[in-house]
Amino acid sequence: MTDHATYMDEVGAYLLGALTDAERSAFERHLESCPECRHELERLRPAAELLPRSVDQVEPPPSLKRSLMEVVEREAAPQRSRRPLGERLLDKLRPVRPLVAAGALAVAALIGFGVAQLGGGDEGRTVQANVNQSVLPKATGRLEVEGDGQAILEVRGMPSPGGGRVYQAWVQRDGMVDPQPTFEVGADGTGAVAVPEDVSDAQAVLLTREPRGGSSAPSEKPILTVEL
Repeated sequence: MTDHATYMDEVGAYLLGALTDAERSAFERHLESCPECRHELERLRPAAELLPRSVDQVEPPPSLKRSLMEVVEREAAPQRSRRPLGERLLDKLRPVRPLVAAGALAVAALIGFGVAQLGGGDEGRTVQANVNQSVLPKATGRLEVEGDGQAILEVRGMPSPGGGRVYQAWVQRDGMVDPQPTFEVGADGTGAVAVPEDVSDAQAVLLTREPRGGSSAPSEKPILTVEL
């Protein structure tokens, strides 16, 4: 692997603060003379900045960074058959508290986006959401779907879901609805949540308001729907 390819592989890790001091310094020196890496950094930066609002915050275990980087390194290997990134990471985190796993999956979605692009994966698509205007009169939303089926749901103009509640995403497939991570919106009504489950064969991604900590089944009709 060339030096440039190595630095391209480190863009996601740099945004996540996962590089050592020496690696970060070397990466920043490379950025000064590499417009391609600078472009990739700015392309992924919005998703990285939204991740802290996408799940409830908890202190991760010390092994989490190591586990994440092991997945990144394997994911970047060329011509390697692979299971979905989030699924393999979830296997590593099954003993960990659910909120930690949800946060890690959100991070994994960002890393997966970068690896798909660096590896020349299929082009993604953007799907606009249908919003229940009686509940969310000023809201809009869209789903950014990568070629490997990983996605990020972005919303704007969203009010606070109310005391003790959060927004929760869902994937609808074959008449079943699978729970995804919860998230909150900022004071400006913007927010995002990574959808770690592969949506390639899903019918829709849904959004509801649920008790803090999330639900195993929706407690209300969807207030936002992305039909796939």
